[in-house]
Amino acid sequence: MSENKKIYLIGAGPGDPELITLKAIRALQESRVVLYDQLVNPEILEHIPSTAQKIFVGKSKGNHSVPQDEINAILVDQAKKFDIVSRLKGGDPFIFGRGGEEVEYLVKLGFKVEVIPGVTSASGAASSILLPLSHRRYASEVVLITGHKKRNGDYKQFDSYNFKNKTVIIYMGITALREISQELCKKSENCKVPVAIIENATLPGQRMVRGELGKIVEIAEKNMIKAPSLIIIGAIVKFLDDIDFKE
Repeated sequence: MSENKKIYLIGAGPGDPELITLKAIRALQESRVVLYDQLVNPEILEHIPSTAQKIFVGKSKGNHSVPQDEINAILVDQAKKFDIVSRLKGGDPFIFGRGGEEVEYLVKLGFKVEVIPGVTSASGAASSILLPLSHRRYASEVVLITGHKKRNGDYKQFDSYNFKNKTVIIYMGITALREISQELCKKSENCKVPVAIIENATLPGQRMVRGELGKIVEIAEKNMIKAPSLIIIGAIVKFLDDIDFKE
């Protein structure tokens, strides 16, 4: 295998095309082939040379159009043909992006891999509404978890969570918001914990709803909040009320 061959796993960031890194742009410009996901902003694809091949391998909610095993196979097939191949993912490859699975697969086959991190959705969404995820008065611990449906629809993992001095961010949880909130509210004190849900974070169509955990399902349904949305839970959400934001 040529020493010049390389596969990049690139984080495209949370949506805003200006949040992609300079290193990611440089890698895209070098690429001969780019495999890209559903949530990658089309404006980011403009950094790919016109001579390069673009392959859509996106997965959207309820429609897993290209299975992970097939994506792995496509990466290997293209890397055998071309020197520089990129895998472009929304957010960060190593935060609920299956980047670890792809690295494991590719490295075992002897490919040279470089991961270029991206701004993860938690940082992008929170920053877009001026909400810190940690703050000495509110939270010294930040927890990132996935709300994606577990095997057999089991969400019982959530019944053990507490929010004392903690910010909990749930990715891919809007479809299962009712089940997740029911499990969390099995601890009655959790029902009063403030929640913010941010839809289409960092994009022009961004929306936010807020409320207590025990009432957030009705609030989200009333406002027809849909994926992609990020859920932020914890006392840190009160920061938005406690700070006197100026116009």
